[in-house]
Amino acid sequence: MLAKGHMYPAVLLLLLKGATEPRCAEAEISAGLRFLVVFPENIAYYYPEDPQNQVHVTALYDNTEVTVAFQDQIRTETLDAAQTRRFLFSRTAELRRENVADKVVRVNSTRRVTVHAISLKAGSVQSARVVPVDALGTEYLVPPIPEIQGTTRPADVVNSNVTERAPFRLILVNAEKVNKVSLEGEDGLTGEEELEPHHAAQFWLDADNAWRVVRAQHPVAALFGHPCAATRNCSCSMLYVTLSPKPRDKMAFLVPPMPYQNAEELISVLLSEELHENSSLVDSSYPGWPVLELPGPAILHRPGLLLPLIPQSELASCFVVNAIPDMRNFAIILVRKDLTGGVRVGGGPPEDPVWLPLTGSDFVSTLVNLTVDNNAIWHTSNKMAVYYVGQNGDVLFGNPAPAVSQTSDYRGCVLLPDVLEFGSEALGWQESVKFCRDRNFHLVSLSSLPLRNHVQAKIRQEYTGDDAPRRAWIGLRRSTLTGAWYWLNKVAVTVSNWVETESTPRGRCGAINLEPGEDFGWSREDCCQDIHPICYRGPHCFPVQ
Repeated sequence: MLAKGHMYPAVLLLLLKGATEPRCAEAEISAGLRFLVVFPENIAYYYPEDPQNQVHVTALYDNTEVTVAFQDQIRTETLDAAQTRRFLFSRTAELRRENVADKVVRVNSTRRVTVHAISLKAGSVQSARVVPVDALGTEYLVPPIPEIQGTTRPADVVNSNVTERAPFRLILVNAEKVNKVSLEGEDGLTGEEELEPHHAAQFWLDADNAWRVVRAQHPVAALFGHPCAATRNCSCSMLYVTLSPKPRDKMAFLVPPMPYQNAEELISVLLSEELHENSSLVDSSYPGWPVLELPGPAILHRPGLLLPLIPQSELASCFVVNAIPDMRNFAIILVRKDLTGGVRVGGGPPEDPVWLPLTGSDFVSTLVNLTVDNNAIWHTSNKMAVYYVGQNGDVLFGNPAPAVSQTSDYRGCVLLPDVLEFGSEALGWQESVKFCRDRNFHLVSLSSLPLRNHVQAKIRQEYTGDDAPRRAWIGLRRSTLTGAWYWLNKVAVTVSNWVETESTPRGRCGAINLEPGEDFGWSREDCCQDIHPICYRGPHCFPVQ
């Protein structure tokens, strides 16, 4: 058992299985097939008002069957891509102060989904994105306890018998294997706990239990928070955050500006590792702020909010953001200042954005109001950071938005990127069409200028060197009936790149010149010539409208 430890149940928002849908290998994945959700004690379990705990499930693909089970209650829904289903849970699903918790909501799906969990009671609200099990770690650094007047300050106000004055809590959640977890604290404090599968334990962080490091035999989730931290106007609100595993290297962060930030409010960043002696947080007086290079994960703290910061190494190209009914909902977008024109919210640019510079960086930020159930926020050519922020009365809450792709594309929010391949052998044009179709591709149709530029850029990037073909078939042919050129995808030929005049009497099939310096010019070739084909399959995109 843990030395001097106090165990209580905790909140868990945990993906149990990594996604098996085909996906971009580099994708920042916030989606999966199986999840566990545990609702924590909010304010206090004996508070008379019933909680309104919710799990929001958003499908990425059509025909996704979602099963949500709690104890003997089972609900099944079939969702189409971009459809969000809200599952509500009564007081019976809320944890009390049991040492071991079995009030676990199980979410299973046949195709990848994202899950957003909300705990709400009497104006006390928190939200969290789900983290997949393959992103969990075996080592975590515990952040310092924030200074909150009335909860942690003055020091003698802390009282385990008063909910708003109780100590902060460290939450450890085990996945599928029996697990042994070790904790290390200040002044040589050590402890060890064995966790059963799908169980969560909570440990108070106080003067006698100053835990700073967690190590486990198998991956666990680690959370840090408080059931009812004091806020303004003599009230309190739930406050928690999911911790990130200890990184191998330093990470760079951008501190986002928060909506409705008052000058007198102290915005700080909690550090899991001290920068120097007795320095466990930084604020706007720190050199370089709001650009920070830190040895470990960072958590923004302002009254009523703990927000994990997104490292620059984890910027993404597409995020799916759920809005919560009956509350104000925002997205904070951070992007390089010369790339704001590529930001999209749904099917178009954000409406009248005000881009604010982040001092000392190449980034700017803007605040976007969210009015629909789910919102795809994506970039046409690069990566960015997106946070979800909600407002309930005077309380702000939020989380990093679920990222579903790191592949940018001018056509939308890409779940499966496009693929371009050269045929392994030279064939006639008609044989090339069949060759590509037999492999679930098509002979590439360069039917728009953006697509032509996109494909040419991929060829430059992926097919260079002496062994690369010098010309290739494309999906362009001349009609024997009308004499007009047409694309195989049935789009009219409105742009062209012929290297000879239209009057040149040549063949009826189109080829592209791949010689360096030839600007990918097109030529009219005899359809029976043996030339390597370019096979192409377009991206699979999340519906953004």
